[in-house]
Amino acid sequence: MQPGGSVDSVPLDADVSTGVEETASNEKGGSVNGPEIRSTCNMDDIEAEFHCHVVDENNEDYYNKPDPIRCKRYNAQMPKESGFRRSTSTCLELIRNAMLRHRWQEAAELMSSYMQMLEDTSVSKQLMACEIIWRLGTEILQHHPNAKQEDFDMFYQSIKNVRVNNYLKISLDHSFHLMLTGHMEDACRQLSNAQNWRYGNLSSVQLNLKKVIHAYCGYLQYLIWYSKKSKASGAENDSGSDHEMHSYFRQASVTLQEVLEQPGVWDPFVLSYVEMLEFYNDLEKAESVLKNYAYNERFPVNPNAYVYLYEFLKRHDAPQNKQLEILKILQTLVPSHELMLEYCNILLGTGLHDDLRKALTVVMDLLEYTSWKQNVDAWEHLNEIMEHLGNGHCLGEWESRKNLWLSLHFTSYHARKDAILSVKLVDVKIKFLTPLIKNYQEYTTAAYRVKKRKGKNGSQGYKASANTGKKKK
Repeated sequence: MQPGGSVDSVPLDADVSTGVEETASNEKGGSVNGPEIRSTCNMDDIEAEFHCHVVDENNEDYYNKPDPIRCKRYNAQMPKESGFRRSTSTCLELIRNAMLRHRWQEAAELMSSYMQMLEDTSVSKQLMACEIIWRLGTEILQHHPNAKQEDFDMFYQSIKNVRVNNYLKISLDHSFHLMLTGHMEDACRQLSNAQNWRYGNLSSVQLNLKKVIHAYCGYLQYLIWYSKKSKASGAENDSGSDHEMHSYFRQASVTLQEVLEQPGVWDPFVLSYVEMLEFYNDLEKAESVLKNYAYNERFPVNPNAYVYLYEFLKRHDAPQNKQLEILKILQTLVPSHELMLEYCNILLGTGLHDDLRKALTVVMDLLEYTSWKQNVDAWEHLNEIMEHLGNGHCLGEWESRKNLWLSLHFTSYHARKDAILSVKLVDVKIKFLTPLIKNYQEYTTAAYRVKKRKGKNGSQGYKASANTGKKKK
């Protein structure tokens, strides 16, 4: 890269590591999963490989020292090596420092020199240098003020062919960059080229990458379809644009259907396929896709699959027993899921005694999670269920949880904390507790004291004093 000019042959691609990660909201697993794209430039890997000393970024004196002094110290810590490798190691250290200081032009110029590392006689060093140049090169280009799209394309094309082992990963990374910058058609072409690429026998990692690339081909076709649909909805009916949009739908459908036949966590791909099917009113096919994704035993257990199926059934006014069946399974997988309150509402709506007992269990399980302990809606649902069931029917469930709940919800500490947060929360908790245990005064006494102080000092003043007290402690 030259100052004020375009970026030269060296891009620093550091943070855009193409990570393919299996993801579901609460479960992980499966063979080839819907990838989660991570952008991480891991300087620690470089430090470990080159025995670099960790630098304090806030220490200005460190960066003001002459380079020879710094290099001498680093060379003293490193094992004996040739002058060529010492030079490239020092160059990498200087690149790292320039990046930490956001001196992107300086980093780009140094990277041009570091490219010589690709001529190392050691194959392992060449592989490592290729990875470093790819990752750091992209990072520098992303931050360089004069970088253009042509510079990215030229860099990716050149680094792809340096070591063929990384060809698929770099192609996928290139397509992500094009996708994020709005060049969908170009991204699609990149993935198509990567799909057709072959060099010798593919490793298991490369085979999995091929599957992921195939999946993203379908996803990009969906994105293009979606952009065509958005444009068509804001303009007059045009048979030509409708035909083009439908063409992308067919391409995406074929690809995504092939992808979803393979076990894995494919959340974004399932959602995109279902959205297209719903648009063309093929609801039976959409439901079939979601049911296969949720119930197929070859697929890893994925709570999101049941969420998507429930939301689809709810959107299309499916029978209530179908919705309850899905929520029942979701409750066993994720008892703290936000849909559990909705589950309670449906159970309450039936008015059946067994459903009310089930709703009581669901909401009490929910309130045992930290994120729900101070949720007023959950406590109100609990009180409503008790009113429908009667205290007598609730005593069995309460007795089995009594010791846990007194320490989890009803200590003087919880009373003070709840009263500061919300008076309504205190009221609904006392309303629940009073009929079940009459002589337990720890929570109510502490709560009333706080409410009394708040009445005297005002809500704002009390909060300030409470915070001051915490600091003193």
